[in-house]
Amino acid sequence: MPETFTNSGVQLTTTGITDIYQAPTSSGARAVVISSLAANVTGTVSVQYSVDLTNSSNTLVATVAKNISVPAGATLELIPNKIVLTSGQKLRATAGAASGINVVTSVLEIT
Repeated sequence: MPETFTNSGVQLTTTGITDIYQAPTSSGARAVVISSLAANVTGTVSVQYSVDLTNSSNTLVATVAKNISVPAGATLELIPNKIVLTSGQKLRATAGAASGINVVTSVLEIT
């Protein structure tokens, strides 16, 4: 099975749920999340940040983080250890302020 390092960069432009990464959907595919960084780009106020793991239909599998406060101008490494996603699973995030958090997620995809 081929292995590919990749990343996903997302700005959370609303306070609604935003997909920050989805594992490949091919049969037997896996993705190893190596790291996920959340940067508070407001520069003035702390912003709450939450991340959930869902299946491809957006049904909750697990909560990764809930209402973590990211200080103004700071970056939080939310996933310092690996999380394995199966075919089609997603990481979905919410922020307490629109356009307050930018997220970069580094992944090894195994297809």
